[in-house]
Amino acid sequence: MPKITRRMIRDYLATFEWFREPVKQGYLNQAIDRFTHTLNIIPRLPNPEQVRVLEIGGQPYFMTVLIAKFFGYQVEVINEPSPNSTEGDNHHRLNNDLGETYDITFKMADIEYDSWPYKDDTFDLVIYCEVLEHLVYDPTHTLVEAHRVLKKDSGRLLLSTPNALTVMALIQMIKGDNFFPPYDGINYHARHHRLFSTDELIHLLQKIGYEVSACYAAYDDSYFHPSRLDRLIKFAAKRGLLKKRLDVIYALAKPVGEPRYIYPDSPPFIIYADVQGYRRIARSSMKMSDEESAQLVDGFHQLEHWGGGLRWTGKVGRLFLRYTNQTTLSIHFYSGQAYRGPEVRGTIIIGDQFRQREERHPFAVASHDWYTLTFPLPENPPSELLVTIETDNPMIPAQMSNTPDDREVGIAIKEVKLL
Repeated sequence: MPKITRRMIRDYLATFEWFREPVKQGYLNQAIDRFTHTLNIIPRLPNPEQVRVLEIGGQPYFMTVLIAKFFGYQVEVINEPSPNSTEGDNHHRLNNDLGETYDITFKMADIEYDSWPYKDDTFDLVIYCEVLEHLVYDPTHTLVEAHRVLKKDSGRLLLSTPNALTVMALIQMIKGDNFFPPYDGINYHARHHRLFSTDELIHLLQKIGYEVSACYAAYDDSYFHPSRLDRLIKFAAKRGLLKKRLDVIYALAKPVGEPRYIYPDSPPFIIYADVQGYRRIARSSMKMSDEESAQLVDGFHQLEHWGGGLRWTGKVGRLFLRYTNQTTLSIHFYSGQAYRGPEVRGTIIIGDQFRQREERHPFAVASHDWYTLTFPLPENPPSELLVTIETDNPMIPAQMSNTPDDREVGIAIKEVKLL
């Protein structure tokens, strides 16, 4: 299939009165590079009339029409609710001068909060372009839902978003200009709220459960480039020298296994803060290295990567696990340096979030070693099981060694799970 060009896109869209409106023409002029690049990396699949595509945020339907035209795929759209919207299935019909008609089906949902209104394993392709940067709350949920509705191991997620680490952002900072986007009077979703780097996006996608086949940044004419530097930027880009520093990030990934609610909140990828507020208690096991930190309540320090990935508790640390007919709680941890004393003492408390039903299990282990302790679950435990880890003799490293670490730490948890 020959490359899809800007001219092909403009010529076809010009046949629609809908796209000839001045506001939409202005949008097209800004987005034409992105449309062209996106269309040329969409996978060409066999039996195109059977290929189902979900487009996130389709209005004003440029990409919707172009995918249907150049690929022959069935495109469905999910849009954000508006004050004049109604619930249920909706349709928008576009006619062009060639006598062609597109009957666009769309549903409405707040993709950051709602379960998407589609069944598991439904779509061959999810188009998630220029939306991620507009989200204000929970990108992880959107990527989990995209994983869920994609066909496992064969579906593809195509994502594009402006790059946080562009050469131009660096130039603006050096000049003393603020590179953050302005406020927008349309609604709070209209402006860019957070940008990603390529490395952040790869990390988040892989942790949630995607196999990333491509993730790179590309030059885009619609972004401002000083004329004196533009030729140099293009020269470097053609030679692959700025793969992480150009204007727009493109990622292509496939879902594998089951999706996980991952909220990176520790270096080198601090994407989230106050992760306990997300309260995504979906799993009965928790490896700290997996960054399923939304199951933590409080009392845990940042992820540390030694020992295979762990988090120190404070004097008291609490977390949730999903109970599904298990009988035993298992905790794998490092007991901490011996300068605290010869042993670590504490209590494991298993119960519900209201602390109305709980069982207490004292423990004492020698310092400077790894342990796996197991404890029986109480009878008829709640589906959201609260585990509290209390340490009777926490330590403050700065008081015991030549280190600036003034945290109060208990034990270093590597994994907690129900068996």
